[in-house]
Amino acid sequence: MPSSPGTQTAEVLHLKTHINPLLLAIPACFDIVASTLMNIALTMVAASVYQMLRGMIIIITAVMAIIFLKKRLFRHHWTSIVVIFTGVFMVGLAALYFKTDEEKKHKEGETKPLGIILLLVAQLFTGGMFIVEEKLLSDYYLDPLKVVGLEGVWGVLIYAVLLPIF
Repeated sequence: MPSSPGTQTAEVLHLKTHINPLLLAIPACFDIVASTLMNIALTMVAASVYQMLRGMIIIITAVMAIIFLKKRLFRHHWTSIVVIFTGVFMVGLAALYFKTDEEKKHKEGETKPLGIILLLVAQLFTGGMFIVEEKLLSDYYLDPLKVVGLEGVWGVLIYAVLLPIF
């Protein structure tokens, strides 16, 4: 059977085309922690704030790439990061200091700081997942569906154990 153009290119570049499926459990674990924390945070903050604060993933991943992968960012990257940080910071402040009419009536809002902290911690795990994937998979050429499928299988297996505990 003839190999795909991607596999042929991988052979020329001497990239590995097979990976130990256990290695893909590592990013799956990062994703499980991040998803769990984000879902808990979503119960504590408004959905709009949740969505906007998820933009921090760009900043977190960029910083982690510099630290762990020794990547170099250029001026246009830093400009984008500053603009994103400014927007996310303003949304976070607004969520903390301004209450909606609903929150004023029901004395809600005490969970907001915890929700924002959980969301930021979840973003650290999501950034960690991206960095781990890049570190693990940089020497490989793998079928994307296989990678996604294996990570999904690990996620289902791990959640099958964790959900009864939760």
